[in-house]
Amino acid sequence: MKKRMAAVLLCGLFILACAIHAVAEDTVPRMEAAELLTKLDSPEVIIIDVRREGDWNTSEVMIRNALRRSPYTARVWSAELPRDKTIVLYCA
Repeated sequence: MKKRMAAVLLCGLFILACAIHAVAEDTVPRMEAAELLTKLDSPEVIIIDVRREGDWNTSEVMIRNALRRSPYTARVWSAELPRDKTIVLYCA
């Protein structure tokens, strides 16, 4: 009985996660790499690299002017971001 309840709960959480993801895709605008390339030096754009620390440390590619922030502390640093700028999050 406990296994069945756990399976039902897990399925419910999966469906909820899928629904949240679908809503986010519809409401969060995306920017293609070519467009971002034209805005790298714009003072109106803030680029935040949120790759995991290990991925960031071993990467040979860094985006010019990007700030490195931990995805695990986004709740803290996101509150400090200016609301009048375009915020671009980069992850891989």
